[in-house]
Amino acid sequence: MAPELKTHLTALVETAARIPSLPAVKNPKWSKQGVFEGWETITYAQHLENIERAARYWSNEFSNQGLKERDTVAIWIKGLSYIDFLHIWGITRAGYVPVAISLRLTSVSLVSDLVQKAGAKAIIYEDSVFPNLNMDAICLPAVDILSVQVDHLPLPELWIPKQDDDIILNYHSTGSTSGIPKLVPVTARWLDFGLEKLDSALKDDANSEKQQVLAINGSFCHLSGTLCAMGSQRLGHCIVISQAIPPTQEEITTLVNEHGLTRLFMFASFVTSMIRKSRTDPATLSLLQGLSPVFSGGAPLDPREEAWAREQRVNLVDVYASTEVGIMLSTAQGDDANPAYLRPFPRTKYRFVAEDDPAQDDSVGERLLELIIPPESRDCPHVSLRNPTTGEFHTGDLFVEPAPGHYVYKGRNDDWIKMMVPLRCDTKSIEDNVMELCGADLVSAVVCVGTGRPSPVLIVEPLTDATSDASLNEEILRRINPFHERRYDHERIENAKHILVVPKGTLPRTAKGGFQRQAVERAFKVALDKLFA
Repeated sequence: MAPELKTHLTALVETAARIPSLPAVKNPKWSKQGVFEGWETITYAQHLENIERAARYWSNEFSNQGLKERDTVAIWIKGLSYIDFLHIWGITRAGYVPVAISLRLTSVSLVSDLVQKAGAKAIIYEDSVFPNLNMDAICLPAVDILSVQVDHLPLPELWIPKQDDDIILNYHSTGSTSGIPKLVPVTARWLDFGLEKLDSALKDDANSEKQQVLAINGSFCHLSGTLCAMGSQRLGHCIVISQAIPPTQEEITTLVNEHGLTRLFMFASFVTSMIRKSRTDPATLSLLQGLSPVFSGGAPLDPREEAWAREQRVNLVDVYASTEVGIMLSTAQGDDANPAYLRPFPRTKYRFVAEDDPAQDDSVGERLLELIIPPESRDCPHVSLRNPTTGEFHTGDLFVEPAPGHYVYKGRNDDWIKMMVPLRCDTKSIEDNVMELCGADLVSAVVCVGTGRPSPVLIVEPLTDATSDASLNEEILRRINPFHERRYDHERIENAKHILVVPKGTLPRTAKGGFQRQAVERAFKVALDKLFA
């Protein structure tokens, strides 16, 4: 008989039974006037009870609306609060399949398209943001789940997946293809193995017996924040929901001194900023040295800052992950080869395939290798995301292998870039839209850049040299505005300052006359630095 497939809920039930009185969550509290009042501690017993409260409420609401167990339900919220967490986990505990949609998507029509694509029968929404929401689905406001009376309502039986391909929940890609995010179903097989990988990534500190306390790194509507919570609670750690994401240094210091924070997980751009500050600020350096470890992800750390921080005994762990696959590789402190090299997690079955020779997947050297997830690896994503011919998932991410089994990230092989947040941005669709609307009379060439920046930037060569830079900027912005209104906020160009007009022939070209995005980024680095200073 096959072993029972583990889920985030079965793991939480086991942890709550083992350590019911230990802290599960540190939750920020606010007065009615919006004044921060510190963090409240929620034990594992209380935390499980709160999720079950949410399950009672939503099971009753869905049943009254004619929904059946395992129906899909969309939830459109910020995903930053404990109440948001309870809604998402409560829906799964009630036996339904949530589609978590972040309020970074602000277009009602776009979210409506995503809801229909997911086959959701209902949508839960923040009525403070969208009062009287009207969609072609049952619309239910997200209530304060801890303030409603539910004790008289039955608690549904905990649903356990029976098949590898059972869908547990759904997320969406952090970038949009032609303005439409990609639906990412999470299967039982994927989640079962994902929890196993998280055990390896978040394992206890062998040199400490105290409970590990980790600050959450993102919205619960995205996979990064969710995986932090799932892995930590499976291991009996405590998660902290900070006042802001990322937390300020002052907040981190308070959490360390007053709430036992031992670990930090922030996106690479923010970790790099803290390292730079620590070069001249002993307090910042001491703060980083006291955390074990400092996790970073979303993009590579600045190599110079990373090397300096490791020399100062800062325990850095860089995690490579994606929404589709989850965590895949990480660095290891004390690695004999190089502590900055990435290694796959145990029991993964990845292929690193040379771009120029797909038959070779075991080369060592400086050739670029694409990371491919074959179907036999248990974290290969849902079949809808795989190559229809081979059944493999192509990450589009490139690496070199400087030592056997050790890798260094070298960027992507497609038209996606990672922003500062670091969510993804489809630059090709932005460029195509500019040329479609402006190519006939205004623009001869355009490249969209912005890796690691808060917003994408268009670098434009005009059709004629006589065009005024200022007037060209404004007219391009006016024409492309409807397209950008439907995109994620981190993918939008909303300011004419983010359209740089350069003389014809300025953009660096390849031998074939095309553009290499990284070369354009390098060529205009000074201008981009000044723009976002």
